Amino acid sequence: MSGRVIRIAICGIYGECSTFSKDVMLGSMFEVLRGQELEDQYEWPERLGSIVDDVEWVPLTRAHSGAGGPLDAGFYDEIFDQVSQELREAGPLDGVYLDMHGALKVVGRDHAEERFVGMVREIVGDTTVLGISMDPHGNFSRELAELIDVAAVYRHAPHIDRLETRDRAVTNLIATIRAGVLPTKAWVRVPVLLPGERTSTLFEPATSVFGALNPTIAQHGLIDAGLWCGFPWADEDRNAAAVLTIAADEAAAVTAARQIAQSYWDAREDFAITSPNHGSWDEALDFALSGVPRPVYLSDSGDNVTAGGSGDVTFALSRTLARSDSQGLRMLFAGLVDAPSLLAAIEVGVGSVLHRAIGATVDDRYASAVPGDWLVEELIDGVYGEGIVGAVLRDGNISVSVQSHRQRFVGGVDAATPAFAMLGLAYTDISPFDVVVVKNGYLFPNQREMSRSEFMAMTPGGTDLDFDRLEFDRVWRPMFPLDRDFEADLEPVVLPQRTL
Repeated sequence: MSGRVIRIAICGIYGECSTFSKDVMLGSMFEVLRGQELEDQYEWPERLGSIVDDVEWVPLTRAHSGAGGPLDAGFYDEIFDQVSQELREAGPLDGVYLDMHGALKVVGRDHAEERFVGMVREIVGDTTVLGISMDPHGNFSRELAELIDVAAVYRHAPHIDRLETRDRAVTNLIATIRAGVLPTKAWVRVPVLLPGERTSTLFEPATSVFGALNPTIAQHGLIDAGLWCGFPWADEDRNAAAVLTIAADEAAAVTAARQIAQSYWDAREDFAITSPNHGSWDEALDFALSGVPRPVYLSDSGDNVTAGGSGDVTFALSRTLARSDSQGLRMLFAGLVDAPSLLAAIEVGVGSVLHRAIGATVDDRYASAVPGDWLVEELIDGVYGEGIVGAVLRDGNISVSVQSHRQRFVGGVDAATPAFAMLGLAYTDISPFDVVVVKNGYLFPNQREMSRSEFMAMTPGGTDLDFDRLEFDRVWRPMFPLDRDFEADLEPVVLPQRTL
């Protein structure tokens, strides 16, 4: 124990934004927590025990959302100014914990996280320790690495270690404050930009590359080490993979950083689409019709709402209706974002028919809204008391669940109960469906549990896995896989070290 109270503020703005999406994220899409409500989110006394006995938390404001298009500048400025004011009024601080993602893009602005963390650093000064937790699908630029003192990043994709990563960031933050000495940081920019659909740690080579982090930490006596993949669906100059090692010994930090960066670079050609079956949407339908075990889960990956897709792209639905051989499949298109159609369904009620076109309310670049005579099969209540949050519409063999905003559609955790949920809603009995179409890329564990076969369709949209269909104008080149015939400079940079 330090013998004194340690004062640590909590703040952040967390979001993942595709610049290739036509969606604009609004403040209404964020959960904003302040004060005691924010502190209670982390449950650190229960999770960390005596480590936090001498910590006085100073919870400020944290805005948190999932993925979407670029963020409305007005909301960003509101949170920026709010945290700035709170920091100035907080009094002396020993540390600040920043809960961030790394792929936030603000309309008309660049380097949103760097601007936010830079504001924090300017206000609290050089003697306050900054710790951050991040998503590996965010960007960890040199500027950001210089601003913070300790960083922790998820090591699993899907992110089953989200809470553990927060704990690690805070534990290392507190240890640094108590030690009174900042660790050495070695940073490497790795010119590789790959999506999660190629870097899931459930599959090789990511299993081995990310799995080597803990042994490397132990081998070199590091405090921590992180590997970021970068965010491929944003056209910014900061987007790239990165490595950060933190250690008391500079030589150890440099050696380990070089080792981790080299392992990722050497494996770059081996990071393939992680689904065992993938291809075009027509190939996905062919797969579903081929006699494979059902239900078949098809990923509409180009409109991946967990990575920034608008969630209303109708390419897959339109193409399915255009193929006469697909009419024998009982299909559910899960999680189409269409608030007006949801409101219309609520108005007419279950058992009534909506004569309207659905979808493409934001993004009609790839297909228009889909007309039909949609029977309202079910209105779905949210499990958190928020009222009706979804509706299931049916025309022939096609059912579509429409919802008011982006949220992935997930399988039930109990394989014996054929159910799944989206938002705070549950729609029971998927047994009638031969095919479930989900708007994400790789299947999440509970989706995979519910499926008997799977196919990742490389569809167009704001999260297109075919990079040749995307226009990168600002990414710092050369960059794999946009460029292939080049050598990477993987020499670690030892970042300037302040004195506490």
